[in-house]
Amino acid sequence: MNIDIEKKVQHLPESPGVYLLKDLKGTIIYIGKAKSLRNRVRSYSQRAEERDIKTRTLISKISDVDYLVTESEKEALILENNLIKKYKPRYNVKIKDDKNYPYLRLTIDEPYPKLMIVRRVKRDGSLYFGPYPSTLAVRNTLKLIYKLFPLRSCKDDKFKNRTRPCINYQMDRCLAPCVGKVDAHMYREIVKEVRLFLEGKDHELVRILKKKMKEKSDHLDFEGAGRIRDHIHSIEKTIEKQHIVSKGFLDQDVIGFHRNGGIGVQILFVRNGMLMGGRFFSLSQQKWPDEEIIPSFINQFYGEGKFIPQEILLPFSIQDHELIEQWLTEKKGNRVKIMVPKRGDRLHLVRMAAENAEKAHRSKTQLESDPEHILRELQEKLRLTRFPRRIEAFDISDIKGGFAVGSMVVFEGGEPLKSHYRHFRIRSSPGADDYGKIYEILTRRYQRALQEGSLPDVLMVDGGKGQLNVALGVLRELGIEGVDVIGLAKDRVQRGRTPTGERKGERVFLPKRKEPISLGKANPSLHLLQHVRNESHRFAITYHKKLRRKGEFHSVLDEIPGIGRERKKQLLRHFKSVDKIKEASLEELESIPTMNRKVAQQLFSFFHGTG
Repeated sequence: MNIDIEKKVQHLPESPGVYLLKDLKGTIIYIGKAKSLRNRVRSYSQRAEERDIKTRTLISKISDVDYLVTESEKEALILENNLIKKYKPRYNVKIKDDKNYPYLRLTIDEPYPKLMIVRRVKRDGSLYFGPYPSTLAVRNTLKLIYKLFPLRSCKDDKFKNRTRPCINYQMDRCLAPCVGKVDAHMYREIVKEVRLFLEGKDHELVRILKKKMKEKSDHLDFEGAGRIRDHIHSIEKTIEKQHIVSKGFLDQDVIGFHRNGGIGVQILFVRNGMLMGGRFFSLSQQKWPDEEIIPSFINQFYGEGKFIPQEILLPFSIQDHELIEQWLTEKKGNRVKIMVPKRGDRLHLVRMAAENAEKAHRSKTQLESDPEHILRELQEKLRLTRFPRRIEAFDISDIKGGFAVGSMVVFEGGEPLKSHYRHFRIRSSPGADDYGKIYEILTRRYQRALQEGSLPDVLMVDGGKGQLNVALGVLRELGIEGVDVIGLAKDRVQRGRTPTGERKGERVFLPKRKEPISLGKANPSLHLLQHVRNESHRFAITYHKKLRRKGEFHSVLDEIPGIGRERKKQLLRHFKSVDKIKEASLEELESIPTMNRKVAQQLFSFFHGTG
């Protein structure tokens, strides 16, 4: 540090706060928190020769220092995290976790509660279960709940306006509270059973049901007792398929750590004692000590809207252990423990997380260091006719129905070639299915590719046989030969209580082959395909969000006189898609806020050719 900086340091307060180190250009290169700002910043100039290379490099670049005083160390911790996310300084640990995991929300504050899938946890009086590792996982769980328990599945607007029960009532999958077929007390009993089930309290649930079955039997209601008996059998069969990893049926996040050149951090999600999946993060070129990296990782990972478990298990002790524990406890509203287990089930979980971190890091390093080897292995495993030097992958983003966009990403030599990425605005009818949309973008892409002479070695679609056959059909129509076509389908899960049972691995579908190929989870060639697929998905989603922010989507509704921006928004918000608007009656259209009889008639006539 230069002399001017050292003078400035002498006048720093001894209060807690956050300091911002800057280089000659005024760019923030590091953000840190401190119990005493003066002592912490002054420590950078003391015993500099004993520091590691990264710290010495950081010190040599410091040209100025700013600071923000806070009332407590805990406030400094929160502010540090927010500023790191905002400025992304070069020398701070940074994680990219823009994924909001899905949860199940049980609205127990309503007279007739319902379950719904959400992406954010709020303090709204509802119960939240999760997070689940994927949308597929949470949907499978929701489907199972509806199969086992007669809980209502309709949305509030339909629930309030129903005059007769839906088909679920006739299938014995709903008690029809919408039309008063069940009172609130009896419905609450069903909700209580659902809650016990989702909380993993299976034995208590079975005990309550057996008691109810005996009461029915004692009152000679043998038909009712038989229904409860069958219900118990269904639940017990589901329990048999559970994979319990924590005997305490706790919510735990288990952090595994591996350092070898770069750093790999693996989080395993354990919910109600069951392993739900995990997430891997790569922190490249971090030279800070391990005990400093993990606290920074925790502070960033448990940001706004993230689920905080009862326990966080770590492989070693960290700095600011008690401070972070206090911060997480306040965020959650209940006690959170940060633990470094020494024996038992918890230690086994930490070792499992560390093993996963090592394998994932090794696979990523191998992919980065020798992509040619991975591509040769991919060619051999999938029996491709050509060396897969250029891979083109496609995806569709169709959020909230009605509007859709497509994406194409290109990988050459195992690396993304971003200058060749392409976006597509879907021109076909908003009601077209995914097959129609993928057909459109593939046709547009390869008509142009024929003119430019830029065909890939491999064409990859996200999906199974259906999407694969569409791609093959497009190439056949255009007379294109010599391009290998594959479909990558997300992993399936065996039926069971939660979608965290045994996985069959992601499947690769190939032409003229009845059964898909399953590549091992640790196979680097599978990781490459997953990387390509995830990149195409990210690119499509990003474009869709960009257009939605700009309001650049065009709809057939724009062509109808009297339908302006606000009316279009209200219609789509209520009916969810253009196809649903087409099916609506004149009275339903007229009932929408901002609509009147004249405009409703124009809209109805537009779609039905009347008037």
